[in-house]
Amino acid sequence: MTVRSMAPWQQASAEGDRVPPVRLQKHGGIFSSVNPADWMRQWRYPNHLMLAVPWPVFFALIAVGYVLLHLVFAALYWLDPHGISGVAGPATSFLEAFFFSVHTLGAIGYGALYPSSLFTNLIVTIESLVGLILIALITGSTFSRFSRSTARILFSDVATVHAYNGLPTLMFRVANERRKTILDAKIRTYLAIDERTSEGHRMRRLHPMTLNRDCAPLFLLTWTVMHAIDQHSPLHRLTPQELTASQADIVISFSGIDETLERPIHAHHNYPIAQVLFGERFVDMMEEQDGEGQSFDFANFNRTSICPSVEPS
Repeated sequence: MTVRSMAPWQQASAEGDRVPPVRLQKHGGIFSSVNPADWMRQWRYPNHLMLAVPWPVFFALIAVGYVLLHLVFAALYWLDPHGISGVAGPATSFLEAFFFSVHTLGAIGYGALYPSSLFTNLIVTIESLVGLILIALITGSTFSRFSRSTARILFSDVATVHAYNGLPTLMFRVANERRKTILDAKIRTYLAIDERTSEGHRMRRLHPMTLNRDCAPLFLLTWTVMHAIDQHSPLHRLTPQELTASQADIVISFSGIDETLERPIHAHHNYPIAQVLFGERFVDMMEEQDGEGQSFDFANFNRTSICPSVEPS
């Protein structure tokens, strides 16, 4: 007889135990789990944690870990009260053991204080090995953070829907804040929406949205992204009220290559349906100058104006 292994949730169901529900929250238009244990799981992957946290937290974690490590080794040195020679009193104090650990881990060299017993020398050996490993790990994490390319892609505060070439069209703007050329820029746009099947199953679905132009060989200033709402669009025949009831979001992903660092960069954004303005259009950023050609006004990046009302048809 073949015995099939069961997943933990299947085992709990088979045994009659109730699996605790996982609370969800909507992040970036997509639902993700909210579990107090998720933060603790991050400590199982310290490399990812050290790359994900902000710089102040990164340095704070290093400082806290540095102090805690010396407290541990100071306690070990303190177990042998006569293992360190040159101390001020008849026995090693905890403060002297702490600073002795600092000298050992930093390879500063021994002056008045030096190990004088086998136990202390063994602890010194272990601490020196730990120091070599930690310095290599911290150096690698710091280099990875410095060498990682970060996108400074700015998305417009809102998206708009208005008639364009006879079709209702969804539009939003993207800007390159660094003013450095991004090569082979690509944008993907999806409609995230709650749906129910004919059997009554509720699902959160992602429908791809075809763009008038989804790639650019060079991206330097701004980009107005457009999606025509025709019979092939997932927005076809959906009213703003229906989109609101379905908790619809426009989910965007951006990717490209930083010309300076020659590394890939990524960015993402989402527009809840409340941030999609129907019957409005973006103000033109190109302005004519009398006898001086054209100028580019970034102040109009988020500005919109009223135009004939339109809804997805």
